[in-house]
This record gives sequence, C-alpha cells and structure tokens, in this order.
Amino acid sequence: MNYLQAENLKHKRTFAKKLLFLAPIITALMNIFAPIWFQLNSYNWWYILLYPGFLTLLCALVEQRDNGKLKYHTIYTLPVPLSKMWQAKIEVAGIYVLIGNIVFLILNLLGGFAIKIVHELPLSVGILQAVAGTFCIFIVSLWEVPLCMWLSKKIGIFLTVVLNVGIGSILGIFMATSAFWFFCPYSWVPHLMISVLGIMPNGEPVTIQGTSASWLMSCVTVLLSFTLFVLLSFLTAKQFEKQEAK
Repeated sequence: MNYLQAENLKHKRTFAKKLLFLAPIITALMNIFAPIWFQLNSYNWWYILLYPGFLTLLCALVEQRDNGKLKYHTIYTLPVPLSKMWQAKIEVAGIYVLIGNIVFLILNLLGGFAIKIVHELPLSVGILQAVAGTFCIFIVSLWEVPLCMWLSKKIGIFLTVVLNVGIGSILGIFMATSAFWFFCPYSWVPHLMISVLGIMPNGEPVTIQGTSASWLMSCVTVLLSFTLFVLLSFLTAKQFEKQEAK
C-alpha cells in the first residue's frame, strides 16, 4: 500500500489524472447527437478507438513520470526493491484504467436514461449488460498495461501509442470476426462485445447467428486475459530489476 500511495502521489494534478475523465467525456459527446444509437455507438467508439488510445497514453504517462528527464535516477537511489516499484506503477495504471471505465459506464447509463426521459426511447444497453460489458473491456484489456509501460520505457510514448493503438486496433477489428480470433489478444475485447453487448466491431448490431462466442469461451477468455496480465507484470518487473540493478 505504501508503494501504491507513493506512486499515486506522483501524478497529483497531472494530465494523467485529467485523462481519466477527459477520454470518457469526449466519447459521450461524440455520440450525443444520435440519441437512438447513443449507448451502442458510445461503447463501439470506446473499445475500438478511444479506449485503446486512453489506455496506451495513460500507461505511458505513468511510466514516463520517472523515466522522462529523470531516467529513473531518483528511483535507483532508494533502498527498495526495484521490482516492487515497477509493480506499483503497473497497479496504479491499472487502477486508473478501471476508474476511466467506471466514469465511461456512468456517463453511458446517464445518457441512456436522459434519452429515455426526453425522447421516450428504451435503453439499448441495460444496466447489467453495461456493467458486464465494461467489466469485460477492463479485464480483457488489462494485459496491455504492463506491455504498454514496458514499450514506453524502451521506445518512448510516441512509438508506443502508434504501435499499440495502430496495430492493435487494426488486428482487433479484422481478427475479431475471424475463426482465429482467440489467437490474437487484441481481438478478445471486440469479439466478446459481440456476445455481451450485441455489437459488431463495425458498430452494427449483431444479425448473424454464430458470430459470437459461447459463454464458456467468454469466461475462458477473461481468465486467460488476467493470467496474461499477471505473467507480463511478473516478467517486466523481473526485467526492470535485472537491467537497472547492473
């Protein structure tokens, strides 16, 4: 807890904290003029485009807080295990990503209820469905947190954003509806949204039977994603400790 508190204090009044609210608000505003499709479009824009950029940039900002001009020199002088410092960065970034998803969930539901009152249109995404969809987006993409932080350390913010958002979004969209979606981690979120929210990666409602994953496969994907997150967190922490301890 002390490591987490110390890491969190580093980002007080920084753009990283503002991004937690800025990204979900922008996503909601982008779809406010299409009340019929507000909830579905918001989710589609979120997990296909805005959320990958939000997650990547947020993780890079958390990592660069000590890596920028300081190059971790202030960290090296502390009598603490470097692996724990790295793990704290990953956990703080993960908490921030969770907060961003919760903010998006609240805005999506508030927008849905506002449209229901003003336009007398039913919710296109129910409360439980929205909670389940947001949970899947968060857990299934959590493995990207240690990956993006390690990429940021090695190649910087700009290339990290280009690689993870650009390549990840393209792979996610094209592989999500293929028979090989399970072998591409970037396609896990858009494919599960077909089952959970009934949204195709292109934003259209699901109309073709058999395109969604079974609930058993969905549960397996969630567990595999979390396992991949733990594995990448462990490996990057060990690498960070070995490289910087020399």
